[in-house]
Amino acid sequence: MIMVLLNWLYIAMTSFGTGIAVLSFFSWIYDRETVEKPFYIILAGLVFNTVYAQTWSLFGGVGVAANVVLMLISVISVIALKDSARTSLKGLFERIDNTRILAYIYPAIIILFAYGSSRGYIHYDTSLYHAQSIRWIEEYGVVKGLACLQLRFGYNSSAFALTALYSFADIFGQSLHTTAGFFCLLGAFQVSDVYIVFKEKRVRHSDFIRIGLLFYLGLIFKEMVSPASDYYAQILIFSAVIAWLDNLERDKNRSREDLTHLKDIYPYAMISILLVFAATVKFSIALLVLLAIKPAIMLIKNRYVKPMIASLTAGIVTLLPFFIRNVLISGWLIYPSTLIDLFDVDWKIPKGVAQYDAMEIGVYGKGINDVTKLDMPISKWLPAWFGNLSLVEKGWVCLTALCLAAGVIYFIYKLIKSKVDADILLVFIVLAISCMFWFFSAPLVRYGYGYLTCIPLFVDGCLCMELVKRSGDKRSLYIAFFIVFGIMGLYRLKTVGYDIISTLKQPYYLAQADYEDWPAKEYELKPGRIIYVPEQDALIGYDKFPASLMTIDIQMRGDEFKDGFRYKDYDAWLEKSQSDNE
Repeated sequence: MIMVLLNWLYIAMTSFGTGIAVLSFFSWIYDRETVEKPFYIILAGLVFNTVYAQTWSLFGGVGVAANVVLMLISVISVIALKDSARTSLKGLFERIDNTRILAYIYPAIIILFAYGSSRGYIHYDTSLYHAQSIRWIEEYGVVKGLACLQLRFGYNSSAFALTALYSFADIFGQSLHTTAGFFCLLGAFQVSDVYIVFKEKRVRHSDFIRIGLLFYLGLIFKEMVSPASDYYAQILIFSAVIAWLDNLERDKNRSREDLTHLKDIYPYAMISILLVFAATVKFSIALLVLLAIKPAIMLIKNRYVKPMIASLTAGIVTLLPFFIRNVLISGWLIYPSTLIDLFDVDWKIPKGVAQYDAMEIGVYGKGINDVTKLDMPISKWLPAWFGNLSLVEKGWVCLTALCLAAGVIYFIYKLIKSKVDADILLVFIVLAISCMFWFFSAPLVRYGYGYLTCIPLFVDGCLCMELVKRSGDKRSLYIAFFIVFGIMGLYRLKTVGYDIISTLKQPYYLAQADYEDWPAKEYELKPGRIIYVPEQDALIGYDKFPASLMTIDIQMRGDEFKDGFRYKDYDAWLEKSQSDNE
């Protein structure tokens, strides 16, 4: 636990340093003062540091040297921008001084989440491939054809590069995996802003989404010790929607003419870049980037060329190392999708193999074990899928379906009356499209918790705000929100309390629980080059490295692991693949 806190301190310091440089640059581009909450500075820094780690991995292992350079960048940034840094931190301390309860809430949140990040349940997929992916980045960076060794390496979440950057495997004697917990910590700070509701007796639309984030944080509390990409992705969904709605709340009483200034477009552009980053964590949530329609239209309409070019460049820079890593690892731009086929390289995953892998993801999400039944009509797979959900999951699914229907009716009514808020409508449409994509592609609940909670709470917020607007009774909204927040909070407090009590005796008050270790047998892939093959449910962990689920079809591209891997008989299947395409 102490090790987690020290690691988080380092993450916060380096992210603050790089984040303030990033936001200062964009503040200059968007003609505004660089005064941001430390929360947003650190979040911007995490985006930069993840892109940095991925870029470093293109040239070698992400370890001590990468951190030395990162620290230099951070220190130089803070020194050069000391006035902005001082103003941001001063604002935080003033907020704590003015609202004394925050002086107790913030330390309690840090200790609570450090405890949860030091122990708990290691996710199945972490022992399957997450830990191995992170170790490859630590030791080699990116390796050509790594997905040939194990197909799941081709999924390539940028979160693994960030975890490798902050793992300190060469220093602490174990590979730390605290970044998922750090994202949860940031999410908890975002939830804590709900104090404004009770302080000002005023409910914002974003506060409804904070209820969903509170629920999700309680749900994964015992699992955030595991660097599973799903957790980062869902936290980013909540964070982006909350930040977006907070800015809409700030703008709602201002005229449209007043909202054409660059400084007013800035927050939406920054959140859009955050969503581009979220797509590199989990590409299945990429449709949320459609929210960028708003700042794009504002920039184009007002002919702000320089900010437009800067924002587009930032998006490209954020995506570029992710796509390069994809190609080097699997030979495909977006594995396992084969829709974009641009590269003929010897380490490329055969098209049929990639398509089969994609189909497996789809049927697994639908609760089907037979890939040949991927196109089974919804009337057949839906009952079985729904029946296998937990009671809580069934509740969220039903609530989401009901609220989607209610939302459609509500917004159609508002359109007919010509009273629709275009900004709120855009958020609903993007959330609905993203949810539908998740549902019809791979509806595994842990892939879609962000939608299953955001949509019902968002629509509920719309309806409650409408009722208050008509009745003028703001006090009833405050009371209703207090009841819902209290019930959700107490429900999750119960489960978190149980998680804490059940792990009190685990000896992780100094260190963090290490990755799990699973039995495996050795296989000589080439004279002197040993890989490990799992013996139990394909689980392997971190220590037995490198590992693969198969040995028959793999061959090394050179004498060293860093030279990469490819399938055996590459020329034969390439010739067959080309003839099939003809």
